[in-house]
Amino acid sequence: MSHRWLAGGVLAIMAAGWGSGCSAPALPMAEASASVSLSEPDKFYSAGMPIILDVSVFNSGQETLMAGAELWAGERFELQDAGRNALDGQPLGAVEGEPLAAGKRTMRPVDVTAVFPQLQAPGLYTLTVVFPAYRSNTVAIRVIPAYDPDQSYLADVVTDKGTFTLRFFPEVAPEHVKNFVNLARSGYYDNVIVHRVLPGVMFQTGDPSSSGRGGPGWTLRAEFSDRPHERGTLSMARQANDPHSAGGQWFVCLDRMEGWDGQYTVFGEVAAGMETVDAIGSVKVRKEIPQEVITLQQVAIREAAEESDR
Repeated sequence: MSHRWLAGGVLAIMAAGWGSGCSAPALPMAEASASVSLSEPDKFYSAGMPIILDVSVFNSGQETLMAGAELWAGERFELQDAGRNALDGQPLGAVEGEPLAAGKRTMRPVDVTAVFPQLQAPGLYTLTVVFPAYRSNTVAIRVIPAYDPDQSYLADVVTDKGTFTLRFFPEVAPEHVKNFVNLARSGYYDNVIVHRVLPGVMFQTGDPSSSGRGGPGWTLRAEFSDRPHERGTLSMARQANDPHSAGGQWFVCLDRMEGWDGQYTVFGEVAAGMETVDAIGSVKVRKEIPQEVITLQQVAIREAAEESDR
């Protein structure tokens, strides 16, 4: 009889203090000293993609706390749209909490699109984890329209010198076209300067750092083709010693550049506004650097079918 009572008592103590190393129950997060942080999102997400962020909890207190299911299920998430309107979520079910000892950190990935189906729609959103006593960092989530490989796109490039329009060659460089369209839709090219000009030859842009060394954080495999570098050709810049180093920078030819054929990926051409292209390519330069600031105010993507509506 006494043996069974002891066994039961031991089990009761273990159940109350599992993982904490003591018999005291773990404190709920709302009563404990803790901090929650969200990982930085990617630059953008295409509509329909999962958006998985790491949710990190650090216990800065002296007692074990319980990182509860309400956190991992998304019940503490606050999502706002670009107009700062709060959006309702649908928290995940059947998510277990975990005890977190003093001075320790834990992290779990959470698919926030499962909590907020509204993130399937293009737009700019902000996400925060909110508790009564504190808030996490706020992260911006940009969702762009999904790229359709069966659709033809145009890009209207609005600059200080005027506007020109680009059409693309997905049949020879599908990944470069997709990359450009997605970057443009994300706003990556907006307010970027033309950082390099070879008068009468080409101008180069697409680097938000303005240094000629910046990129989006990834590179593309070369898609060389027999498309020539003619006047008005849109091609991708890359490092001289690596054909697979193109990322975000691009250039437009001002003349026929036969020596570049098969060395750079041609993925489009100027469809309209060549006078603007010539104006950009004729500015005064010093060591290839324009002596006046030429800004891409906006690079706007539209479907080619819209051309007939204009």
